[in-house]
Amino acid sequence: MSETAPPTSIAQSAQGHTTADQGGNPQQLHADVGAAFSQNYEPLEHAYTLYCSRHHTLFTQDETKQAFSKIATQVKQYSEALIERWSKEIDTYLVYAGLFSAILTAFNVESYQLLQASPPDPSHAILQRISLQLASLSYTPPFINSSYPAISSSDASTPPVSNWAVWLNIFWFSSLILSLSSASVGILVKQWLNEFQSGLSGDSEHVAKLRQYRLNNLEHCRVGSVVNAIPVLLQGALALFCAGLLILLWHLHRAVAAVTSLLVLAIAVFIIGTTITPLVTARCAYLSPQSLVLYTIWPSILRGPYKLTIAVKAHQQSVRAA
Repeated sequence: MSETAPPTSIAQSAQGHTTADQGGNPQQLHADVGAAFSQNYEPLEHAYTLYCSRHHTLFTQDETKQAFSKIATQVKQYSEALIERWSKEIDTYLVYAGLFSAILTAFNVESYQLLQASPPDPSHAILQRISLQLASLSYTPPFINSSYPAISSSDASTPPVSNWAVWLNIFWFSSLILSLSSASVGILVKQWLNEFQSGLSGDSEHVAKLRQYRLNNLEHCRVGSVVNAIPVLLQGALALFCAGLLILLWHLHRAVAAVTSLLVLAIAVFIIGTTITPLVTARCAYLSPQSLVLYTIWPSILRGPYKLTIAVKAHQQSVRAA
């Protein structure tokens, strides 16, 4: 049986009805008014007139108001639930980003000093040179000579910055930027959601249409994708921080670095595994914003196994049913 596309207006919906509907069907009125309201934003009176002219059926004013009120209530409940869910998610992300940025700033305050290679202490250099000269003294009567040269200006040159210190600061400052960026994006989205809710008090026809119009704009502008990008930025910041931490520990102490590397590897395997698993199997509850981002970036690589899994599952179900 072929499926027909949903009607785009009340007039198109009415053309598919038979004379059996001429007795009046309030449920059909609800569906027709909802289709016209959510898709073409036709006025309620116009939808009612079209329906009556096609079906030669009249509905009372109470039935008409009931149909519109039902659709408006559904749109209101959906929009409020969506905005509330996004707001709670962003609040959680902002708290995490704030704590993580504060901790990371404490590390960066110490790490950036590694980029400023200070010259050696003059007093220490002079004492070291005196000690070397005394150690190289030779007695040739009537003279006492030292084979070690005197202090020169080249001895006070600044040593170069270590490569590990450069990479350490690259990772940690990049992590800080990603963390602060996620907080900034979260604040922007909160402002968008507050603007979405402004002026939407009441259940009048104008307010209901305005609410549906703004919902369509949220979907068109992919606000949901922006919300999903916030945890991706935070995960990236965490990965960069761990990379810099391992560089520092491997430079300072190998035993501590080895234990820390094992812990970081374990959590990395868990995060990567739970991120990729939803892309290769349909029956998985580990779906996350990171998985959605991967599914969007590499469709040619990841959609193949995903669709193949769906096809295999569908085939197995059909075999069991037979």
